[in-house]
Amino acid sequence: MMKVYECCGIESVTKKVYCSSCGKKITNEIDVPDEGTVYSYTVIQVPPAQFAHLAPYTVALIQLKNSKAKVTARILESVAIGDYVKLDSVVDGAYVFKKVGSSKVLHNS
Repeated sequence: MMKVYECCGIESVTKKVYCSSCGKKITNEIDVPDEGTVYSYTVIQVPPAQFAHLAPYTVALIQLKNSKAKVTARILESVAIGDYVKLDSVVDGAYVFKKVGSSKVLHNS
């Protein structure tokens, strides 16, 4: 499970003290599945020096299941928009997901 922080209908995986919309203290912490679908992605061919050993690598925006939140993550294999992915690990503070299916539909129920 992943934590999502919510206020004013805005959900984020980044823990913030105050809501950027209303300024109130954020107290809503929600557990959501650590899986979702690929919303967008790019393949990094020429990375910054500290990530050169990973190139080429895929970075994707993941629409988390049962949440409005999206998370930026590295993907371990080739993906397409709509592919189903699951959190594999967190490396140096970065989310790393792996592909688990090519479902084109994310059910937010």
